[in-house]
Amino acid sequence: MTKVAIVTGGEGGIGKAIDNRLSQAGYSVISGDTVVDPANNGEKHDDAPGPGEVRRWQMDVTSMESVEAAVKAAGELGELRAIVNCAGVLRMTPYDDLSEERAKLMWDINVLGMGRVVRAAHPLLKAGAAIVNVSSVSARTKEVIGGSFYGATKAVVEAYTRSLASELAERGVRVNAIAPGIIDVAMSDDMKRFAASPNSPVHRIPLGRLGTAEEIAECVEFLLSDRASYVNGTCLLADGGLCGY
Repeated sequence: MTKVAIVTGGEGGIGKAIDNRLSQAGYSVISGDTVVDPANNGEKHDDAPGPGEVRRWQMDVTSMESVEAAVKAAGELGELRAIVNCAGVLRMTPYDDLSEERAKLMWDINVLGMGRVVRAAHPLLKAGAAIVNVSSVSARTKEVIGGSFYGATKAVVEAYTRSLASELAERGVRVNAIAPGIIDVAMSDDMKRFAASPNSPVHRIPLGRLGTAEEIAECVEFLLSDRASYVNGTCLLADGGLCGY
């Protein structure tokens, strides 16, 4: 039976790289994202490297109805074997100018979005399936000035991952996270200002460069694969040594 993966935020820079890497690994991928026109649901990415395929799907992780529709579509393609919770947003929320709207948006997408996807998809997950939740080095560094709420949501991603891994282990379903460092992809205006600031940790990456989306995708594919069959409830730090010990 065809093995299927759902990638939320699948039309973003890191999401697309994950789509393509999983396609190379033989998955049929549902690339879920709000930027997809519902009229194009199920449309194949022409540039997917295969042998699997990538299909676009309009998916809003803040809507349970939208999530359930995407999960149903994934189940109709074959056996759901992988979920990658990559959807996320960064908004600056400085302590002296806290926007509740921005903070709530990050919580709804970065945290609750994962929960909605797992809630909808768990009945389809059998032993051997795996989940990867995308965290961030912002959960581990104090240097993202003004980004404390973003970092807090990503710390919750890792806490959720550890607890969910314990809950699903008895079913043979593994759950891990990955914490990318500063990756060379299209950035939001907030992230551009952060990366360009004199105090940005960009200037202190031991490997001396930004990471690539493809490098993160390779890590995600590893965590989903049988090569990581005894890796569960942990977070892989892929940051060029920025937060290393």
